[in-house]
Amino acid sequence: MKRGFLFGLGSFLIIAAIVGLSRALVGTFGLAGVIVVLICTPLSVTIIRAASSAPPHRSRLHSVVGWLLGFLVTDAAIFAAIGVAILLPLLVK
Repeated sequence: MKRGFLFGLGSFLIIAAIVGLSRALVGTFGLAGVIVVLICTPLSVTIIRAASSAPPHRSRLHSVVGWLLGFLVTDAAIFAAIGVAILLPLLVK
């Protein structure tokens, strides 16, 4: 499951770098797109290399679930941070 998770996370970072580059070239994302590319590209290479050296899992289901979790973990973390930022002022009152 670790290998699938790392491949999913690496896939997400590759797609984020491609989107950041395309947005930087179009001009809608500007400098932020270049920063996303500069951060995501070396991270994706490092994570894909770590995934390649990880031992494969015998279950294809665990591999697919691990890939999905790795691909969606960044989005889930962003949504959780937004949820905390929205709920925190309500709980502090």
